[in-house]
Order: sequence, then C-alpha cells, then structure tokens
Amino acid sequence: TGGWRFDLAAVNHWQRAIETHQLNHPTSRAYCQDMAALNPLDVFGARDRVDLLWASPECTHHSVARGGRPRSDQGRASAWLILKWLSELYVRRVILENVPEFVNWGPLGADGQPLKSQKGTTFRAFVSALQAMGYKVEWRMLCAADYGDPTTRTRLFIQAARGGARLVWPEPTHARAPTLFAHRPWVPARDV
Repeated sequence: TGGWRFDLAAVNHWQRAIETHQLNHPTSRAYCQDMAALNPLDVFGARDRVDLLWASPECTHHSVARGGRPRSDQGRASAWLILKWLSELYVRRVILENVPEFVNWGPLGADGQPLKSQKGTTFRAFVSALQAMGYKVEWRMLCAADYGDPTTRTRLFIQAARGGARLVWPEPTHARAPTLFAHRPWVPARDV
C-alpha cells in the first residue's frame, strides 16, 4: 500500500455483511450491532482522527421499491446517527450512499406516507447540519454501469469534507454508447 497504514472498522447489524467484510479485510475490526447501540469512541478512541467514514444509512423506508406501503420514521432516522458520530469524532471526509429517493426525505403524514408538500425538507436539513459542522457538501446520482460494474443501478452519493479539502468525483469509464469521454461499453452481467 505504498507506506500507508490502514485501520479499518466496520459496523453493521447484519452478520452476513460483517462476515463478508472480514473476508475482504481480515485485519479490520468489525462490530455486528446496531450503530445506535455503539459508542463511536469505543470504536476509534477520543483522540483518533478518522480520515474517511463511509455510511450507507437504511434505505428501505426511502425507496420507491416499497410501493405504497406505509413507511416508518424510525427506520428513516438512521442517517441522523451519522451526525452523532461526526459530533463525537474528528472525521475529515464522509461519503454516504443511498437510494436516489433519499433526496426526497421529508416528514410523514398520519397515513405513514411522505407529505408531498414537505418533499426533501428533511434531506435539506440533514445537509445543512453537515454544513453547520464545518463540512463542504456535494451530492450526485451515479450509475454503477458507468464505472464498469455490471448493473445499471443508480445510487445517490453524498461527499462531505472538512478543512478546505476538495471534493473529487470519479470520471465515468464506461457508457451505454461509448463516447469520446467513456471509451468502453457497459459490461453486461452475462459476461461476469
């Protein structure tokens, strides 16, 4: 790794995710528990600086894949836990990944459905909270196929950085129809 020393830690409530992480990163520390039940200082220590916190808050209560079923404000609240971690640790850079509908995050009505008149207000409050903590924040929708992955799944990525650090986004390497900027075609799943 060119002289870099990595101290990786993973937190997930799903045992299979922890097992997969441990197979890919055998020297990392892994915690199979809910992020809300874990003290950030027990993971990283009070004096440690964290270079990167990657978070994928629960998305099932934001996704359109849920159809018309009622949602849960509790399930939608897990993104706020990231702010708790950022307030207790010095984190230089944060990347969040979620479903595209996360930008529509807003309060729910009595029927358990998002209030259309409040669409995106909670998302904007979340971004404002990151900015109030000293982070520069940007977000984009990225299609995995544009970067060589054999799926056209699109996800929202939010980057936040402290201390004047630049936010750098990857350049697409692939395209449905190759162009001057992306010379390779999308990779079909059948070729994997």
